[in-house]
Amino acid sequence: MSRRAYLAVPATALRALAEDGELPADAYACVVAESDDEQDEYDAMAVAGEIAEERWGAVLVVATDAGDGPDGEVTGAVALREVAAIHVGDDLAWYATQELDAVLADVAG
Repeated sequence: MSRRAYLAVPATALRALAEDGELPADAYACVVAESDDEQDEYDAMAVAGEIAEERWGAVLVVATDAGDGPDGEVTGAVALREVAAIHVGDDLAWYATQELDAVLADVAG
């Protein structure tokens, strides 16, 4: 099983994901889980959520497989097909990529 990377994103990056089919390489901050252990993944997701809230005022996190950058960091554009899930809000609620439009409507609303 591969490790997960959690990408802290602003709402504009989620819009780009929906409209262009990818997150631009400069539109996120990456946090990589230490292992594929559930607690390590949750911890990395929570840190990404904190980064998103501090930088952009909302907890928006995109989950994907770890990349080939240093320590598994994701460094390039991320295609929608590479996204495993979207996590939103203080409770890091889970959404499938098929729910991206609904997430955007909630974030905008």
